[in-house]
Amino acid sequence: MSKDFNFEEIGKRTPFRTPEGFFERMQAETLKRAAEEKRRKKLFRLRVGFSAAMAVAAMICGFVFFSAPDSELPSPENPAEWVAQLNGDAIDLYIQDLTDEELEEWVEFSENDIYYELTTQNSDEDED
Repeated sequence: MSKDFNFEEIGKRTPFRTPEGFFERMQAETLKRAAEEKRRKKLFRLRVGFSAAMAVAAMICGFVFFSAPDSELPSPENPAEWVAQLNGDAIDLYIQDLTDEELEEWVEFSENDIYYELTTQNSDEDED
């Protein structure tokens, strides 16, 4: 390897130069990036805060609207026993809220319900 460079000739001078206004541009760009980063962090905090507030509001709405009973009728655990215990007015209220598909299922269930057949047979025997 040959030496093309004589460092003693150069002395303390540096052979490299910076462009005009390099340090001013560098400082301005660094400040600009820092401001953008600060703005991003602030927007992120706002988004997280807004999301948390919406989640809390949804939970409150859920507790308020879904914890209240929909009607006066108790919810059936065993539908056959529940319907048997209802009086005529309560059955009418229950039937009013059913859709056509639910009514068809109820009729099919009633036609195939052994408990219903036994109770109707017993009531017929009691009348005789």
